[in-house]
Amino acid sequence: MCLIAIAHLASARWPLVIAANRDEFFDRPARAAHGWEDAPDVLGGRDLRAGGSWLAVTRGGRFAMVTNVRGLPEPPDAPSRGALVADFVRSTSAPLAFAEQVARPRYAGFHLVAGEVGGVVAHVSSDMAARALEPGIFAVSNAPAAIDWPKIAFARQAMERALASDNLEEELMRFLTTPRGGPIESEVFVAIPEMGYGTRASTVVIASADGTLDFTEQTAAAATRFRLR
Repeated sequence: MCLIAIAHLASARWPLVIAANRDEFFDRPARAAHGWEDAPDVLGGRDLRAGGSWLAVTRGGRFAMVTNVRGLPEPPDAPSRGALVADFVRSTSAPLAFAEQVARPRYAGFHLVAGEVGGVVAHVSSDMAARALEPGIFAVSNAPAAIDWPKIAFARQAMERALASDNLEEELMRFLTTPRGGPIESEVFVAIPEMGYGTRASTVVIASADGTLDFTEQTAAAATRFRLR
């Protein structure tokens, strides 16, 4: 996953909104969003090489998502970053406590966002210690925490516009799936066919004030919708 925008307690109507793109090599085996057989309360995609996930949610309102960070050295025998997502959603750990115990130097560059709908949302990255996010709109991509790539700013703006629109899901999915033709730092929907790399999944998650959780994933193969209560 290479772009995450999250609205955390930014709307009385929607206590949590996520818009995220997963960019990955096309030949890396993965399974689209589904209910996990080994964790029936969990919904999300699955990396079939390492067993982790780029974005997953639970019926109880826990969620986690991860991006990589470019340009940072990769430690030898680094564990899968996707395992952080899987470990959190299958645990009962408080979000900030979980983020604080992540052994950051062990992993290749990453951003992890983990939280509970209506509760604490934590962010930790290779170059930033764990912290609880303030209510509002937050976005990360593949840049280190101190660098604000243009598409990160675009994502915050898109989320703000969508929250004020009449069709939140449609607005966010349009943003995620529209190529712009710019450099990687500005391109939201990535397509680099000569490298066999690009955006493989676009996901919008909307938590309503009544406790409903709507999860929509768009891939090249299909659009899939789930509703959790």
